[in-house]
Amino acid sequence: MRSTFKVLFYLKRDKQKANGNVPLFCRITVDGNEARFGMKKDINPKLWDVEAGKATGRTLEATETNAIIDNTKSAIIKLYRELQEKDNNVTAQKIKNAFLGINIKHQNLLELFDQYNKKKKMLVGISIAKSTYYKYRITRDHLATYLKIYH
Repeated sequence: MRSTFKVLFYLKRDKQKANGNVPLFCRITVDGNEARFGMKKDINPKLWDVEAGKATGRTLEATETNAIIDNTKSAIIKLYRELQEKDNNVTAQKIKNAFLGINIKHQNLLELFDQYNKKKKMLVGISIAKSTYYKYRITRDHLATYLKIYH
């Protein structure tokens, strides 16, 4: 299935600094869902071309800004392609998190089982017997052994 994908750069004009510059933002859109983040770069709004999504002119500020935009865009496109190969369900938020280095922690089966057993241990004597808790622990140990052997 083919999805729509777009990267856009824009100025957040309502957050104008004292020197007149405004922050530069990036918006990633995948299938109509958006994710936005600040580029940690301020630019003079007079240098901004809304249609092109870039700075105009040959000033140092304009060329630096355009270099940042080009590098960011190519990195995001590369991440999009990599995520498409790995995962069929690519979202704008996943691309943003990958670009910014925000990792979503995935728990493995044994970690989930340990959490479950911790909750059951607190229920011993209240709603479950001690022997039932031990059965949960033994099941967890058997699962760990199975995973070591067959995975």
